[in-house]
Order: sequence, then C-alpha cells, then structure tokens
Amino acid sequence: MIKVENVTKNFDSICAVNQVSLEIPEGSMFGLLGTNGAGKSTLLRMMAGVLPCDAGEIRFDGERIYENPGCKASVFYLPDVPYYFPNANMEEMARFYRRQYPAMERESAAYMAELLNLDMTMPLRTFSKGMKRQAFLILALCAGAKYLLCDEVFDGLDPVMTEAVKNLFRQEMKEREFTVVAAAHKLQDLEDVCHNIGIMHKGGILRAGDMRERLGNVVKLQCVFDKDIREGLEKDFEILKYERDGYFVTIVGRGDRREILDKIKSRSPVFAGEVPMSLEEVFMAEMEEAGYDIRKVFL
Repeated sequence: MIKVENVTKNFDSICAVNQVSLEIPEGSMFGLLGTNGAGKSTLLRMMAGVLPCDAGEIRFDGERIYENPGCKASVFYLPDVPYYFPNANMEEMARFYRRQYPAMERESAAYMAELLNLDMTMPLRTFSKGMKRQAFLILALCAGAKYLLCDEVFDGLDPVMTEAVKNLFRQEMKEREFTVVAAAHKLQDLEDVCHNIGIMHKGGILRAGDMRERLGNVVKLQCVFDKDIREGLEKDFEILKYERDGYFVTIVGRGDRREILDKIKSRSPVFAGEVPMSLEEVFMAEMEEAGYDIRKVFL
C-alpha cells in the first residue's frame, strides 16, 4: 500500500503540493488527474523519493521512500520526459535498469516491443515522441518493480496505441502483485483503466476515490418549469449544477435518486425526466461546484 499523509512541498513562495493525503491499495491502478501546474509531477517525484517532503510523509508498505534505497528498489518512476544515454537503445537501457531492478525481464521487453513494432536495437533518439513513450512503458512494465509511477502516461500515443498500452497494464496486473499511479490531464485517458481517480487542483486533492461509485449517487434531470425554482430546491437536496434556458432546466444533484425525483415532481413541473450521466459529467459537475472550470482539464 502507498500512504501519503499531509504532504506539502514549496518552491520559494510557490506551494506546489499542499497537505495532500492519499491511500492507494495494492493491486490497483490509481489515476491522478489535473491541469498542467496542478502539482501532479511534484507529487510523483516526492512519491518516487526524488524530492523530499517539506511536511508530511510518504510510505510504501510502511517504509519511508526518501533516502531509502531498499524501498526505492520496489518503485519504478517514469517521468514525462524519460532520460536515456546518447545513442542508447532499448537493449542498453534494459541492461542499465537491471542494475537497480534485478528482476528486469529482457525477454518480456523484447516480446512487448515486437507487439508494438519497436526495434530494440535502434537508437532511442530516432524514435518519435509516441514511440519513446511506448519504449519506456515497456521497460517500466518489465522491470519487475512492485510499484510504477507514471507521469503523463499516455502522452503522445494515438488512440489505437493507447488502448494497446492499457491492455499491457491490465495483463501485468493480472499476472503479478503490481500497483500503478498514473498522472494525466485528460479524463478519457484514465477512466476505463483506473480503479480510483484523484483530482488535483492548485496543489491539493479536490476529490479522490472510486468515481463510478459517485456516479450512482448523482442524478441528472431535464425539466420544464414555468418559473425559476432553484432557491427552493437548494433546501431539498445538494445541487451540483443548475442551468436554465427559458423554461428548460437542467439539474445535476447528489443524493438518493428517488428522493430527488419526488422533490422535483412535488414542484409540479410541466415535464421532468432523468438523463443518463457519464463519469466525465460527474467530474465536471463536482469541480464546477468547487468553482473551477473543468473544461480546461477535459476539453
């Protein structure tokens, strides 16, 4: 298990990470969602033991990660722009990583590289951005580390390759004890592969958990009223979003579905009906409630 407790990191007058607390269970894939500058990369670097925490602590299986080589041996950190030696290829980088991760499986890396049409003997500098991302994801998966921390995990990959890489993650998690923390700024990159998702905003965690469970607790209704009823409804249930266009009203509320429908119908709408809601809409409603334009994240 990864346990992040009240972690804070400042760079001069800038608070990059502000009192963040998370618990990530073993065998899960946790998505870290947020805009550029939200603090995702800084948090991942602290989780990897690259940066010290100014306050709080981070533990992997009960051990602090910073300045702990034994603990770091179980964690593979893949930054947004991975480092490689001049003229190095995948073969050479696999040998290099094996010094830190003795369980590195060269044969598995070669097999995955062949599946993705990557030549392990070609210099990495000749690869496109997407090909480099594929290459280092393969090396990370084959390192045998118990924990994998990925920054902008699917950046540069086309939709077909993104799905192929997700399948590699799924297969690896089926075969061994493996936990992944993946940072991204697009919800669609994470929602179908991550068990839990945390939203970072201005250095803090705005929401975290199983958002599919939240979906069952959020209702979207489209109604027609002959007058504005928002003030009265706010006393009846929690409103995440309320939009009015003439007589037509769209309401997103949190609570018991039946109770919310009964409250709406008690106000004699001309029409009222429930509309299916996507996970993205739940995220948008929750962050808009917090005063942030979620479209800057997803669109």
